[in-house]
Parts: sequence; structure tokens; C-alpha cells
Amino acid sequence: MRIEATAKIIWHYGSEERAKAIAQALEVDNASLPEGLKKSLNVVTRWEDGDVITKVKYSGEIETLIKALDDLVFSIKIAEDVT
Repeated sequence: MRIEATAKIIWHYGSEERAKAIAQALEVDNASLPEGLKKSLNVVTRWEDGDVITKVKYSGEIETLIKALDDLVFSIKIAEDVT
């Protein structure tokens, strides 16, 4: 099934330092998206006031979006464990 979707995901940490470290780790991961996926998936992550904010814009098969969001959550978990 083909879809178009946008999402804004906010993780609250309460620590500007930790939020910055996690957001920077995610941006490195986002930059390594496969070329074919970069055309249909746009992911931007930033930090603000102790929060990590990720905006996702996608056009394509729903299964691919689900996998991308799953990867995002997994990456957050790893970054949280490291920080």
C-alpha cells in the first residue's frame, strides 16, 4: 500500500547535554540512509530544551515506513544506553 506521511516524534530527557548527544548520534545514522531511500524518506533530528525532536516525511510503501520508524526507535535506544 502506497502512502504519504509526516510525523513528529519528541523524546523528553530534561537534560540539554544528553538530548544533544542523542540527537547528534541520530543525525549520523540518518545521514547513512541508502540512496534509493533518500528520495522518499526525509528524516531530520534536532535537540531543544532537553528534548530530541525528529521529523519524518515519507512517500512510498507503508512497510518501508514501519521499518524506518523501527530503526529510529532502535537507534534512540542504543544512544540512550550509551549516554
